Amino acid sequence: MKLITVATGAVALGAALQGAAAAADAVHPFTPVEVTGAVAFLETFTGGDLGAWTRASDEKYAGVASVIKADGTEDDGLYVPEAAKHYGVSAPLATPFDPKDGLTLQYEATLQDGLECGGAYLKFLTADGDHDGAALNGDTPYTVMFGPDKCGATNKVHVIFRHAAPDGTIEEKHLRSPPSVPFDRLPHLYTLVVRADNTFEVKVDGETQSEGSLFDSFDPPFNPPEEIDDPDDSKPDDWVDAAKIDDPDAVKPDDWDEDAPMQIDDEDAVKPEGWLDDEPLEVEDPDAVKPDDWDDDEDGDWEAPVVPNPLCAKAPGCGEWVRPKKHNPDYKGKWYPPMIDNPEYKGPWAPRKIPNPKHYKDDAPLANVGSVGAVAMEIWTMSKGLVVDNVLVAADDVAAKELQDTQWRPKYDALKAVKDETDAEEAKRAEEAVSPGRGFKGMVVDAVSGVASVAPGALGDKLNDFATHLENPDNTPTFYAFCVGVALVVALLFTAVADLFAGSGEDAKKSAAKRKEGKKAAKAKKTDETEPDDEPADDAEEDGGDGEEEKDEDEAPKTATKRRTKRG
Repeated sequence: MKLITVATGAVALGAALQGAAAAADAVHPFTPVEVTGAVAFLETFTGGDLGAWTRASDEKYAGVASVIKADGTEDDGLYVPEAAKHYGVSAPLATPFDPKDGLTLQYEATLQDGLECGGAYLKFLTADGDHDGAALNGDTPYTVMFGPDKCGATNKVHVIFRHAAPDGTIEEKHLRSPPSVPFDRLPHLYTLVVRADNTFEVKVDGETQSEGSLFDSFDPPFNPPEEIDDPDDSKPDDWVDAAKIDDPDAVKPDDWDEDAPMQIDDEDAVKPEGWLDDEPLEVEDPDAVKPDDWDDDEDGDWEAPVVPNPLCAKAPGCGEWVRPKKHNPDYKGKWYPPMIDNPEYKGPWAPRKIPNPKHYKDDAPLANVGSVGAVAMEIWTMSKGLVVDNVLVAADDVAAKELQDTQWRPKYDALKAVKDETDAEEAKRAEEAVSPGRGFKGMVVDAVSGVASVAPGALGDKLNDFATHLENPDNTPTFYAFCVGVALVVALLFTAVADLFAGSGEDAKKSAAKRKEGKKAAKAKKTDETEPDDEPADDAEEDGGDGEEEKDEDEAPKTATKRRTKRG
């Protein structure tokens, strides 16, 4: 059985690694990026390095982003190599972009190692003179923050605008119902389109996940309400907000018995035949043995532990038979008067409304979120492996759709096909590994093959040859000799481990024996006391006492406590 378990595990490991190797062999080629739509910023990382991206100088940003080819592709992207780090890196736009006539943001994010806790969003920084990438930090103003964020209960694709009120106050406006983050490790496309008519769409992989108007989909709203509750208003003491009251004219019926119990004895029930009235539910365990090291003086009188009475298991029941209960047909419970409409009801109270001193109306919010001057990855993450690619800033979604069709979609489809094929192969191999039809010999051969797939160089080749040799029906004696050899090795290892634990057990027994001898010696010492006749006769006088203060030198007998022990 142990050999079968080892074989199955080795086969599963080999299948997983072989599947991973197959995925690694299927590499999606890089396709040069070409778009016809106008763009304000498009970063494809095709140079193979950070290029114009600058790392923040603050020591907080210990994570060092780089540019690598994403798994399964020849396409370069901005890479997060380490977990539990802050990352800060940014690149400027050639010219600040004013989103007042429309805004489209888009980028690909691949979570190669998943996303347990961390951000994978981008910040589109507000233009303020020449961009200083080294000065980037968490307080650097941004126009929009957009992208995945997942940790604990948080699982959303952020859309956050920083909007300026007429008095210059900046307030963050959060999308009220953001989409959730895809949980797999494939490249996903995140798109935000905001039009000049103040409508928006949030897309994931080209599919609309959230849409609506800027004016009714964000909290707090872009336009504060015209009226607010008066903070100085309070509900009058005589305000009646109870819609229903007890009927004051109602009277409890004469036949209503509030004391009638909900359940009563079932008088029709009959004690089952064979019920053992005189048998207890539990009895002392007849097989229990008093432990050898039990000390009545120290541990109290020993009593055998109790176990369920075996006679009760064969009978309908034991002990005193109690008549079962049934529902009382006369039960009505506590009487309450019926409810009627309250003639003094005034309705729910609400504070009066007053003009909102902070109200304003902004018909074009995009004109007051600030121009975009740079794009930044400013995140903290507990997961490594994030790859960002094809970052776009534009006024419309023409280029975004082109990138979706020519860059993201072929890449996604190719990697998805490889993943599906690999998953199917792993499932098939795992099924074959445990399939009864393969038999014991097939499982052993597959186990050797699985180990061969992870063994380096010549060793792997030799193991593969050996697996082929074992599978040949002409080599059955060799196969059985190999199995016996493996079984002997497993038996020797098991024996060695058992001896190790057995040695520890003997040491524990010796220690317990020494402690017991120590207890006996201490008890003997306590009983070896000086007799009264050996004491000086004038001790009481020297101490200034008299005979009335003398105490009985014999200690009161110790009362033993009864304790039970587990079955020996």
